[in-house]
Amino acid sequence: MKKAIVVFLSIMLISFSYSLNNDVYGLDLKQEKQNIVESLEDLKNNHAISKKSKKHIDDAIEKINESLDEKYWKNGSELNIKEGEKVLNLDKNSINKLDSILEDKKESPIIKNEIFMINLKIAEIDKALVNNAIISIQEIIMSEKGLKKLDKAIQNFEEGDEFLSNSDYDKAMKKFLKSWDLIRQSLKDPNVKKMKMIEFEGTGDFNFDGVPDVYLKLVDVDKANKPKQVKIKITGDCVNGVIHDDASMKIGFSTPESLSTIFFDEEFTATNKWFKKYDPDKKINPAVITTVAEYFSFPSSGDDLIQMNPGNEFGSFEFTSQPIGEIGEQTGWIGEFSFNGEPGDYFLRFFLPLTEPTNEGDSCNFVSSFSIPTTINP
Repeated sequence: MKKAIVVFLSIMLISFSYSLNNDVYGLDLKQEKQNIVESLEDLKNNHAISKKSKKHIDDAIEKINESLDEKYWKNGSELNIKEGEKVLNLDKNSINKLDSILEDKKESPIIKNEIFMINLKIAEIDKALVNNAIISIQEIIMSEKGLKKLDKAIQNFEEGDEFLSNSDYDKAMKKFLKSWDLIRQSLKDPNVKKMKMIEFEGTGDFNFDGVPDVYLKLVDVDKANKPKQVKIKITGDCVNGVIHDDASMKIGFSTPESLSTIFFDEEFTATNKWFKKYDPDKKINPAVITTVAEYFSFPSSGDDLIQMNPGNEFGSFEFTSQPIGEIGEQTGWIGEFSFNGEPGDYFLRFFLPLTEPTNEGDSCNFVSSFSIPTTINP
């Protein structure tokens, strides 16, 4: 039986600069939450604590353990956007349970102080989780309506951070929860919902100057089990040259995670007319990287997609000095390629050589790669 292949694409960017704290990506926040559970277990065994307080601690532990369910987490430092709000609510409920101990006039000040510090720690972890979510979706090019929601999410996050800096974790948690709700709303783009799953067309602005630097279009192929064709128009600044000897761009296919180091080369067939005619294996060999650091340099593996024909200086992409309307009347490279693969969720990655910034600041020095979430359905 033939299989119809359906591909859904939406552009994402991986840039060097974020407005929030990117260091928290290095923290295993799930482990931090598990450490809190262990601290509460130790506190519960303190001979000075009352039975009533022990019950509140048990309730808090139950909530935190529930929040550690794998279905809520993307990895050790990030929550799934759809499910993340449940984790924050469970944490807020655990804080409420522990607050009951703080309100108990009979409980010792030493126990109360430890509980207060644990509540602050829970709020700090949730602050990091919201921070990471904002960083993650800042990579996504979304609608104008979505960007406004994201701005409000950042505003609520910053207000929560201010409350937390004053040890007011209760008000901070309310702001973090509101921020998460706005993060989720920012991704509800009505225009995306109306798009057919087999169609895509969009642009990306890599240096945030309001002028698109790349234009991509997925050409619909009606026939079942046929490769999908991607048309590309990209400014010469991004590929670091206006001749084939200088210009470079590679592609790769990875798991659908930000900065994934799991790449697939055998599962995908990628080609274009030039490679079919001039390249020995008649296909584009994808780049495969093994470390996160390689995202920020041009990979040594894989074929250059703008590769030239040494015999006549014509390559798989063509440079035009004529203004290209889709990328803000800039000059650049025009080309296309096709790909096919097994059903599943992937990232189609594009790798670019870093360029030196110009005085006008109109280079693509802000980006070394960008990705397209790609789903191939049977």
